[in-house]
Amino acid sequence: MRYVFFIVLCFFGWTKIHAQQVYSLAQCIDLAWQNNLQVKQAELSLSSSESQLDASRANVLPNVNGFASHNYNWGQRIDPFTNQFATTRVQSNSFGLSSNVTLFNGFQNQENIKAQQAGLESVKYDLETQKNNIALNVSEAYLQVVLIEELIISAEQQVVITSQQLERVKKLVDAGAINLGTQYELEAQLGRDRSTLTQRRNDYQFAKLQLKQLMLISADESINLIRPQIDADSAMRLENAATVYTYAEAEMPEIKSAKYSLLSWDRQLNAAKSGYYPSLVLSGSIGSGYSGLRTQIESITRLPNQEIGFTANGETVFAPAFDASMIRVPFTTQLNDNFNQFVGVSLNVPIFNRYAIKNSVNQAKVNQSIAELQLEQEKLGLRQRIETARLDAAAARELYKANTESLKSSQKAFEFAQARFEAGAMNVTEFNTAKNNLLIAQAELSRTRYDFIFKTKVLDFYMGKPLGFEG
Repeated sequence: MRYVFFIVLCFFGWTKIHAQQVYSLAQCIDLAWQNNLQVKQAELSLSSSESQLDASRANVLPNVNGFASHNYNWGQRIDPFTNQFATTRVQSNSFGLSSNVTLFNGFQNQENIKAQQAGLESVKYDLETQKNNIALNVSEAYLQVVLIEELIISAEQQVVITSQQLERVKKLVDAGAINLGTQYELEAQLGRDRSTLTQRRNDYQFAKLQLKQLMLISADESINLIRPQIDADSAMRLENAATVYTYAEAEMPEIKSAKYSLLSWDRQLNAAKSGYYPSLVLSGSIGSGYSGLRTQIESITRLPNQEIGFTANGETVFAPAFDASMIRVPFTTQLNDNFNQFVGVSLNVPIFNRYAIKNSVNQAKVNQSIAELQLEQEKLGLRQRIETARLDAAAARELYKANTESLKSSQKAFEFAQARFEAGAMNVTEFNTAKNNLLIAQAELSRTRYDFIFKTKVLDFYMGKPLGFEG
């Protein structure tokens, strides 16, 4: 029984371990793209734009419509197929096909197609822009988690160091070599170190939560991140803002989207102006019908002559008499007899339409101007973001250099203080100060290192390089 219980525990333990999904940065970004609602909305907008483009292309094709009717009429009327008065119930049917095609309308259809094509490209780049923004946010959150992992390791090391010193001091106190106050101060320092470690672990959970929220996965889902092997090169050369902007202006999707949006409104303005031109439409139709009133003679029977009057001499006048047997004309026969065709061309010349075309053109011009301003705004915003990113990267590099030197100095100072403390030449307060300074220097170096890495990655991103790390 114990053996079975052990197997069950092992199975659930193995399941729990393997339930933790391990993610690389690229996988985190892909999952965020898949789950993000704004991306899904942008994808639906793209599908809508594709449908609108298909509809605009279809407008140049002729339309074909069929119709059929089945009617009953009562009361006096003229039958359209016999031109006879009818006073009884009459069944009638009509069938036909009609079609028309626009031969010329000022190239409005062609301009609408071009406008929809440009609009579709604009929506495509809007989707790409949305994905880029998500990728930047996920990358920043990913590096924040990795950074705090380093801070946890550093805090754990400080707990180990303080614990080791406390054990050594306890032995010295028991031996009567030092006073009890030194032990109390180290115990207090150990409590502070553990508190710092707890805070780092809490920060780690919050950082992972933020990353999970960007990926739109459950907060209860356990994930681990692939730790990238990256080194921050403080000697690396940073491209100047003008060089980065020159490339970014030609490649960033937000700029391309604004350019295509402007092109779309240029085409829509041309489409609006086409309303000033005449339009020429070719129409045609075929049809047939059936009437229950239409009849034909089936047979004629000769009857005796009928007296119709007298001559001047008093002689009787007779006229031949006949009896005609009538039958209803068959359905198929009437369809063949009533078959008709129509072809026509109509010309519509706009003369006065209550300034509708003029107002449409003016509105299109306003929208065109708005699109021009939007393009300039996107360029200005991109330039400012690049200038800020370049300055941030340069500042982060200098701060990283300074903290690298600071850590070296703090490490030497701590090693010297530790040796003196163990030799009894330094009190515990001075030792704790040196150790805390080392912890602060380690944390600051880690923070500025990842800050510098991220900000250089942002610059690389504007230069067209993918967001990712070798690891």
